[in-house]
Amino acid sequence: MAHAIDEEAIQQARLTRLSLWNRLFHGLPVDADQLDTDRLCGDRGSSDECAAVVALKACAALAESARHSIHWAIRTAILYWFSNLGEFSPPTRARLQPRRSAFHLGEAVGARLSWDEAVAAMGRQPIEFAAYLWVLERVCAEYERLWRATFDSTEPVPIDILAGRISDSDHARTWNLPSSDRA
Repeated sequence: MAHAIDEEAIQQARLTRLSLWNRLFHGLPVDADQLDTDRLCGDRGSSDECAAVVALKACAALAESARHSIHWAIRTAILYWFSNLGEFSPPTRARLQPRRSAFHLGEAVGARLSWDEAVAAMGRQPIEFAAYLWVLERVCAEYERLWRATFDSTEPVPIDILAGRISDSDHARTWNLPSSDRA
């Protein structure tokens, strides 16, 4: 019985996080300081759950910046990440319309967009992959800072734990920058 309650808590936390990811994607405010780790983390014993919460908090904190370029980059990265989750689905790619106000990130799962395709889907001209690496570097730095603030007694779980199939994709990159690229 306790296991069923845990699964329900995990599912509820994931739905809550997805709702917040959708708000961030649509450019709506999400106050990083108000994100309740206990409500967003369905299982504190799961490194996947903890990493998912901290990644959300990191993106929310970065989105609070007044810089339009950061808002746009975070929104594009969110689309890119979600499109590279799940199994590849060509019909998803054909129907993808992320600029609709009613767009939900669940619609992007499986589309397998490259960074340039995500940029184009957001109505921008494709730019070099360095823009993605720039965003990723900031997300990783904020992730590590927030991990230490949230789970101070543990070593940060590498953010690539959230990459899922992204790291296996030929056209995509993982969430984690090699240490030689961070310098």
